[in-house]
Amino acid sequence: MRGGLWLIPLALALSACSRPPISVTPSPVPVGPDPKVVSRVISRAAEQIRTCYRSPKLNRAARQIVTVLRVRYTTEGFLATKPVLIRQSGVTEDNMIFAGQMTRAAMAAVERCAPLRLPSELYKGGWDEFDLTFSPRGLA
Repeated sequence: MRGGLWLIPLALALSACSRPPISVTPSPVPVGPDPKVVSRVISRAAEQIRTCYRSPKLNRAARQIVTVLRVRYTTEGFLATKPVLIRQSGVTEDNMIFAGQMTRAAMAAVERCAPLRLPSELYKGGWDEFDLTFSPRGLA
């Protein structure tokens, strides 16, 4: 009997080994659009909006203000929400009274140019939301 007791644990161990191991396969990471293609699309959007920008008639100091807006679009190229001011740079004591006018001019350009003509297949994870920079040198 003593010799048979060790067979039970061995039998359990062997039966455990006969089951296949559990394997976990990670879910595939969704691949988004090529960043270079998205960058070109956003550049096209900036070109479209540049044609709609009307620079306010302000002094030289005001032209140092750089305005960054976040814009969100629908797949059809319409604005999904109003543009949002992210930040302004170049604002000084001499030109701070013009900061609001520069923001309004940038927002008006974005609104005036909707809908944008952009490829809908790059919408999600592509051009659905991005920042536009309005500066004295142009839109970037």
